[in-house]
Amino acid sequence: MNTDYTLAKYPIREVSARTGVNSVTLRAWQRRFGLLNPQRTAKGHRLYSEQDIDTIETIVGWLEKGVAISQVKPLLDTPNADVDADHWQQQIDGLMAQALNLNGEGLQQQLDHLTAMYPFSLVSNRVLQPWLSQWHKQIQARADAEGLDSWLLTQLSLRLSTRFTLTNQNNPGPAVALIHLGITPAISRQLLDLEWTLAGVRVQPLPLTTLTSLPLILDRLLPRPLLLNLGAKPAASDLNVIRQLTQAGHSLLLTGEFAQMHSQKLELAAVPCHKEALQ
Repeated sequence: MNTDYTLAKYPIREVSARTGVNSVTLRAWQRRFGLLNPQRTAKGHRLYSEQDIDTIETIVGWLEKGVAISQVKPLLDTPNADVDADHWQQQIDGLMAQALNLNGEGLQQQLDHLTAMYPFSLVSNRVLQPWLSQWHKQIQARADAEGLDSWLLTQLSLRLSTRFTLTNQNNPGPAVALIHLGITPAISRQLLDLEWTLAGVRVQPLPLTTLTSLPLILDRLLPRPLLLNLGAKPAASDLNVIRQLTQAGHSLLLTGEFAQMHSQKLELAAVPCHKEALQ
């Protein structure tokens, strides 16, 4: 056994926090694809080096380009390789087919594979959100649209809420209150809640439809910061409340799909789903 730990000093939990790739996925990359080879302590715990972390970031870079995890290994030695990758669209097409056929087992198997093999933020941004957007456009003119949509939302909502509850209960990280305004479908809100919990943050969702009453309860939410997930066109009254709270010195942050779009106008930071973003 290699006992030289001078270069390999980071436990898997710390590596997961730094890279955004959860521990289960890191182990799968090592076991199934041989992408990593961390050292081990005398008790068998994995220790990663800076070089390992660089490798993980390189892997994530290829995944972002649409390369399947099973095809990444030969690309690690050719960082400038030209690839024609459509893995994410293939996954979207697969989920679409499973849902249209009401194949619950196939749908769950594909979701299990995606969430085990890839960082959840990547799966959410590159597969789940685009798929849901395409789904609603594709079925809206169908006679069976209501039944299809109800079936799919039930399948996803139960899965997401269960995982959110289990993950949130065991989170040792910082706590935040999260408000979604003008975000549809509801699954999009659940995806963001889950993404934050998987990043090590304890989330308290606040189901407000308007911010009118927020100033009356905000002091009771402190000292935790408040995350706002705003839709594309927030109501003027809600924007006014946000500005008033900011001027009063309250800690507000923007998250979600439209965070960057609203950041400059509201003079608020748009933060990624990572607990370090809250510090």
